[in-house]
Amino acid sequence: MHFLTVGALLFVLYTVAHRADEPISDTITVSAVQVAVLREQWQQQWQQPPTPQELQWLIDQHIHEEVLYREAKALALDRDDTIVRRRLAQKMEFLVADVSTLTEPAEEELQAFFATQSEQYREPMKVSFTHIYFNPDERRAQTQEDAERTLQALRTEKHPPQRAPERGDRFMLHSDYRQQTQVEVAREFGQTFADRLFASPPGEWLGPIESGYGLHLVRIEERTESTIPTFAAVHAKVRDDFVAHKRREANEAAYRRLRDRYTITIAQAPDTPQVALKQGAAR
Repeated sequence: MHFLTVGALLFVLYTVAHRADEPISDTITVSAVQVAVLREQWQQQWQQPPTPQELQWLIDQHIHEEVLYREAKALALDRDDTIVRRRLAQKMEFLVADVSTLTEPAEEELQAFFATQSEQYREPMKVSFTHIYFNPDERRAQTQEDAERTLQALRTEKHPPQRAPERGDRFMLHSDYRQQTQVEVAREFGQTFADRLFASPPGEWLGPIESGYGLHLVRIEERTESTIPTFAAVHAKVRDDFVAHKRREANEAAYRRLRDRYTITIAQAPDTPQVALKQGAAR
C-alpha cells in the first residue's frame, strides 16, 4: 500500500508538472472538412454513405480519440516510445520521398543505366523436359530396380519415345514441363533433382533422379542458355528500376542534408570483462 500511494503521488506530480510545460486546449472543434473526411472514409470502406446515426458515431469516436490523444500528449506519453518514434520517422521518410519527385528520364539515361546494370536483367537458363515417375510407396524395395530396368529398355530401343509417362506410375503434378528455370524446378522437385537435371545433356533418357516424391527417369527436350535480353525487350523494367534508383539517391541526399544539421555524439560502450562473460556462461 505504501508503494502504491507513493506511486500515485509521483504520477500526479508528473502530470501537473507536464501540464504546466505543455498546456492543452480545452476546445475541440470538429470542422466540416473533418466530418466530410469521416463520411468519405466510411463510404470507401462500406461502399455506401453512413446513416445519420452512423455519422454521429464516427464523430463521437473522433472526439474520443482526440481527447485521449491530447491527454497523452500532456503526459508526454509520446516521448521515448519506440513505436511512436518509428511511425514519425516513417512519416518523415514519406514526406522526403514526396519532395524528391523525379522528371521523366531521357532515353539516353535509360540506355546508359542498362549498359552498366545489364547483368541484373540476365535471363536464367531454362529447360523443357518430360519424366517418368516411380512411386516408392507402391513399389517399395523394387523402386530403384524398376526404374533402372525401364531406363535400360528405353536406351536399347531403336527409336526411344519422346515421352512415356505410362511406363511409370501416376504422378500428382505434370509429366511435361516447358521452359522451367532451375529455381522453378527446385520448387517443384527439390534442389538435388534440379541440380542433376540442369547438369545433364538434352536429347536422351537419364536417371534415375531422386526427388521428394520418389524416382524419375527424365528426358530434356530443349535447353535455353542464359542470355542478356536486348534493351528494347526490357525497356519498361529498366525505366522503373532507373526511377527507383534515382529516387533512392534523392532520398539519401535529402537525409544527408537533414543529418548535417545535427551534431551527433556516440558514446563508447564500456568493455565487458572476459571473466564476467565466462562466469555468465557457466551459470
